[in-house]
Amino acid sequence: MSVRNKPELLAPAGSMESLKAAVNNGCDAVYLGGKLFSARQYAGNFSLEELEEACDYCHVRGVRVYVTVNTLYKDKELKEFIDFIGKLYKMGVDALILQDSGATKLIKEKYPDFPLHASTQMTANSLEDVRYWESLGFSKIVLSRELSLEEIQEITVQSEAEIETFVHGALCVSYSGQCVMSSILGGRSGNRGKCAQTCRLPYTLYKGADKLQEGYLLSPKDIQTVTILPQLIEAGITSFKIEGRMKNPEYVAGVTAIYRKYIDLYFEHPAQYEVSPQDVKTLTQLFNRGGFTEGYYTSAGGKDMMSVERPKTWGLKIGFVDNYIPKHKRVTIRTREPLVPGDGIEIWTSNGPHVGTNISKVSKAGEVISLTLEGEIEKNDVVYRTYGKSLNDALRKTWEKDSRKKSIFGLLKAKKGQPLALQLWDMTGSNIYVTGDTVERAENQPTTVEKLKQQTEKMGSTPFALESLEIEADDDIYVSIGALNQLRRMAVEALEEAILKSTKRSSLQGEEKEEERKKENLLQKKLHVLVTDFLQLEAVVRIKGLRVIYYEASADMERNLPSALELCRRFGVSLYAALPKISRQWRKEIEDAMVESLKKTEIDGFLVRSAGQFGMVKDSGKKITVDYSLNVMNEEGVAFWKQQGADEVCLSVEANLQEINVMGDKDCEMVVYGYLPLMKTQQCPIGNYAGEKEGHLYCSERNNTELYFLRDRKGLKFPLMTDCERCVCTILNSKPLFTLKFYDEILESVTGSVRLEFTKEGAGRAAKITKAYAEMTQNPNKISAETRNLLEEMKEKGNTKGHFFRGVE
Repeated sequence: MSVRNKPELLAPAGSMESLKAAVNNGCDAVYLGGKLFSARQYAGNFSLEELEEACDYCHVRGVRVYVTVNTLYKDKELKEFIDFIGKLYKMGVDALILQDSGATKLIKEKYPDFPLHASTQMTANSLEDVRYWESLGFSKIVLSRELSLEEIQEITVQSEAEIETFVHGALCVSYSGQCVMSSILGGRSGNRGKCAQTCRLPYTLYKGADKLQEGYLLSPKDIQTVTILPQLIEAGITSFKIEGRMKNPEYVAGVTAIYRKYIDLYFEHPAQYEVSPQDVKTLTQLFNRGGFTEGYYTSAGGKDMMSVERPKTWGLKIGFVDNYIPKHKRVTIRTREPLVPGDGIEIWTSNGPHVGTNISKVSKAGEVISLTLEGEIEKNDVVYRTYGKSLNDALRKTWEKDSRKKSIFGLLKAKKGQPLALQLWDMTGSNIYVTGDTVERAENQPTTVEKLKQQTEKMGSTPFALESLEIEADDDIYVSIGALNQLRRMAVEALEEAILKSTKRSSLQGEEKEEERKKENLLQKKLHVLVTDFLQLEAVVRIKGLRVIYYEASADMERNLPSALELCRRFGVSLYAALPKISRQWRKEIEDAMVESLKKTEIDGFLVRSAGQFGMVKDSGKKITVDYSLNVMNEEGVAFWKQQGADEVCLSVEANLQEINVMGDKDCEMVVYGYLPLMKTQQCPIGNYAGEKEGHLYCSERNNTELYFLRDRKGLKFPLMTDCERCVCTILNSKPLFTLKFYDEILESVTGSVRLEFTKEGAGRAAKITKAYAEMTQNPNKISAETRNLLEEMKEKGNTKGHFFRGVE
């Protein structure tokens, strides 16, 4: 048996039916969202009344309830948000799952004892990330899905916070919290709970003019980890999370039951741990995208983790087409699984859309069945069962009648001349004592101890199971069945009430928010530029009006830092090191050494992309700018990072100008030019489809400088920018954000700084754009001929206004 504590099994609940499915199939906790403020706005979700009902239902059965408030919030929403949190606090929600740093600040001020869990949207990739959120009071950290077993184990042994990871279900192709693809392309923000799943659409990979691969190139298969649960347990993970608030109750029931089975099996009979093929079939039937993988626990990414052919559920392979007669629209299928009426099947055809039908007759595995069906069907086409009626019917029965019972204990006293008394208690401290009728002397046949026990232990449809009952009774007593039943009912009701009362909280009066300060529009902005390489830096540093250069911390910077510092000093420009967009635990020694080395140089500051990086440099004595990758979307978020010690905060690229003017101030920065990063992914399309990457780090195309891009259905081209040191790919927007055509409105905002971001631009192009922005930043009414030419050129080539005028839902 493992010396580890048994991990929590955390199940999704997108509806009350799914919640009951999870509870009655063995989860330890559920996570769910309200109608507002949830990261799955397209799930059913819960009204306030339903949330309280859900809490009571779970708590009386010993199940914890976590509410997801893990999206970004706009300033205009914060009052309603904190009112909502107050209601959750009172109803006894066990913990909140959070992403927004501003929301975190508010909750800590108003409800300091409310347990907080850091959402995977906070992109915790390293021990430093975990320790930072841990130091701010988060009791549980949900790690990024991309971490390996080795990385996770390094984190768990060195942190106090509980560590939660996803063990089953859908994978985002992007690092969570680092994707604005749905937002930029369609105005529906994943960071606001409204992801349009643009990653599940078809794309084509090009290398220059050469087409390399097409299909659903950004669509990962789901993960399944029952095969490696012992390793996950021994890695010290304390909470196993099942993905699926958008899934149906049958999925929740089936997946929860199987993971409950194998967690218990490992702790009770570790030597007998073996996964049943039938259980894997059940998981496959419930939902899969071309089979499963073990995710990043055992792989660094690769084509085998992707569902290139189809992004939706496939079903279970149940046979092949044996023959098809188009004239009669008759197909015969060689089956390898039993079928029943009500099953749904689909034939995967080579040409034309796949065709499907419902089964109307029972058949055994191995039988050849004949069906009427029209389509481009050919011999040996694969047949999948997309709906398993028997399985779904069986799973539905698991929650139609509540079977989950909480263990309780009792003491019954039946003494002559004294009131009949029953004491009930549970293992969490709830304890009640009720009395009934006076116990009489038996005139004829006395009531036996066995009869008292038998009648008292009848818990029936209550949420309790009486594990043991101690009885103190005289020999010659009479107690009627009715009196015992009434006493038992009173005791059960009292215990249920006591349990629920113990979970509720009283209102707290937190700190009052300061009065809103009037903000001034700052017409004079400081111009900042982010560069990827030394050639870009060398080209822009001498442009008059430039105040700060952020230099991506890479091998290029390491080689050229002395020259970069000399140039910046000569032209009076501050130089900041832009720390890696993704800092992983497997590179800890290298990244730590790099940061420590940079602290000792003459650079002026750091651009930090993660909480852990902030913690590493906050006492360096250098300036710190918090990047937009930390998703600051409201005034409280700005205040949060300033309180932590940030000198400047770059605001979210998902905010519009009106929202920026509410949250921002002179110590804030906004991005006004650049090919915005749509997502950062471990599943590099170049490595997966051109570089023969199969589960290992790095590919055969590592450090290849040729132009690769993805093309979508509309013909838009998305450049791919690789960080081959860290094996991470950034997918850039097809068009650059360009704001000079409405720059007067940018200049009238409250922020003190504007930033240009250069990625794929050559040195000459970077200089040309910087010069135009510098010119208009100093005097927007004086436009040179060169700047006018740039405006015309950008109009012809195409660009985007970003979210400055539309914002996100």
